[in-house]
Amino acid sequence: VKANETISFMARESETVAIVGESGCGKSTLAKVLLGLETASSGTVTLGNQRIESTGVEKRSVETVSSIQMVFQNPFDTLNPSHTVGSQIIRTLEKFNVGNTVADRRQRMLELLDLVKLPRAFETRKPRQLSGGQKQRIGVARAFAGDAKVVVADEPVSALDVSVQAAVTELLMDIQRKNKTTMLFISHDLSVVRYIADRVVVMYLGYIVEQGTTDQIFSPPYHPYTEALLSAIPIADTSVIKKHIVLEGDIPSAMNPPTGCPFQTRCGYKKLVPDNLCETQVPPVKHLGDGHMSLCWLADDVLAKMEPVIKFDKEHAANEGVPDDAPQGIGPGFAGAPPQRPHGKRPKLTDD
Repeated sequence: VKANETISFMARESETVAIVGESGCGKSTLAKVLLGLETASSGTVTLGNQRIESTGVEKRSVETVSSIQMVFQNPFDTLNPSHTVGSQIIRTLEKFNVGNTVADRRQRMLELLDLVKLPRAFETRKPRQLSGGQKQRIGVARAFAGDAKVVVADEPVSALDVSVQAAVTELLMDIQRKNKTTMLFISHDLSVVRYIADRVVVMYLGYIVEQGTTDQIFSPPYHPYTEALLSAIPIADTSVIKKHIVLEGDIPSAMNPPTGCPFQTRCGYKKLVPDNLCETQVPPVKHLGDGHMSLCWLADDVLAKMEPVIKFDKEHAANEGVPDDAPQGIGPGFAGAPPQRPHGKRPKLTDD
């Protein structure tokens, strides 16, 4: 089974790159390679100037391991129920050679509790005494314990109650901005991605089918698969007009992938491409401008005619303060999160 095909992207310092797609698209395999839990059979993975794709985590230096850390999906399974919160953070600090003395490490542990906005008294608590959101905050503290340069966040809020998801998401963003950390945010929830990401990588069956800035991904032209993902975003606002797209055809298996374009068995645009190219040849990467790329055979004139998945009537747009000439498909209305990455203040939510 080939989990990832030839994929290429770059994540810069202080940038959040979201990696999105359905289950089985290769997101988690990519994360495992980055963390050294799996090794790549070909290609390169570079952290700074160091190649790490063929070095498993057990052979990586302490500096490399501490430089690339992970916030796991399920906070309930990542903490030892028999040990206190403080001792588990201190153990991480010991592994990363942080602090020269026990007192140094305890002080750093308390500073990490401050960083994730938990009371210092939590150092003596056991995981069973914490809520889901509080456990995930401890997971965030451990990820940043060794001054991580890259943090891979694998669906970090999907296991939490909706009421605390926004608070944990905002915490991650705050710490990332303070530490100038690069974050790879793996998710299937595009409403959260719209809020948190600078750039988005869309994966399908091991391929990167589209990548670009968040505004580029959420505005036409789209890759047909991206268009379908956007149409699945739940929107509570009844005044928002959303295109309804149902994917038909067989869902391919990684054991027996289709020939040609990986998405061709479910793509409604395939009939617009001549000579059965979609079924016989993998598309070349199409450069749409300003770093926006798509893996698709569709002609430029077809892409230019694509309608926004999400539209707003004029009255609604005026009420929301959206200019008349604003691009459609990127305004407010996504359920669960504001429409764009914030740079100002936002109401604080608690997870107690």
